[in-house]
Amino acid sequence: MGTFGEYLDAREHNRSTFPETVRPAFEISIRAFDQLALQLRDGRDRNDKTAASLAPFFFILQRQALAAYDALSTNQAYLAWVLIRPGVESALIIGKWVDDEIHARIWEKRRTNMKAYRKVYEGKALRSKSLPRSDEIQLSLSGINDRFLHPNPEYYFRHLELNELAGGAVEMKLNVFDEPTDVAVGVLGVLHLVVVIQDCLARLFANTFPNLSRIDVGLTSLETGMGEWAGSVMRESIQAHDALRVLGLWPESYAEAEGLHHQIDSAGSAPTSGA
Repeated sequence: MGTFGEYLDAREHNRSTFPETVRPAFEISIRAFDQLALQLRDGRDRNDKTAASLAPFFFILQRQALAAYDALSTNQAYLAWVLIRPGVESALIIGKWVDDEIHARIWEKRRTNMKAYRKVYEGKALRSKSLPRSDEIQLSLSGINDRFLHPNPEYYFRHLELNELAGGAVEMKLNVFDEPTDVAVGVLGVLHLVVVIQDCLARLFANTFPNLSRIDVGLTSLETGMGEWAGSVMRESIQAHDALRVLGLWPESYAEAEGLHHQIDSAGSAPTSGA
């Protein structure tokens, strides 16, 4: 493995060469977090009560999204998926708490009554009536768990490179950064997933707080600006298609439409370990 300094240098190089054309898309989502935070601050339900208890989950989503965007800007798409996972779950929990206050008490007492907790918070039980598209978001969470958090065969081989050397020796390399296609899938998938969740939270807030109007978080703008790129990436492989459809929640219509082909040109250099 290269030194930690080499890793940091490579990461900063990748950040410096990350396409400027992608950065404005991140800004759409970052601005939306500010708008949603104001709604969460000002919102009052039908009993004129605030929803302050939801704020920590909202801020977990915001924090994890920012960390994921940072990882994407250094061509570490795999890491971005890992980072966004707690934020996705936090959004689903918001929906459960809005459904019924008893879900908050079950969550608080999860250490002493795990059976009740699992009944409400595991698998499809995380879907809610209050959070729009919670079924799709829960399937995305499940897919992220399977692909990026558990050491299954795909995980096992993801960052390994084997080369045969003279004399029958085999060189094994560990790649720290991702290939251009994986980075493209990460940018399109993670960003779209977050903005979809933001759009669903905007709808949840509008339904929960009568004193508020629904805000536009920029989902349509994002899809309009990046739709051709998403479609071309989805058509490259079944794996890319499934990642953007199931994890990133891109509509199938973009995969079916012909469009221009775009890609991130550089995945940067990667420190490796030889064995």
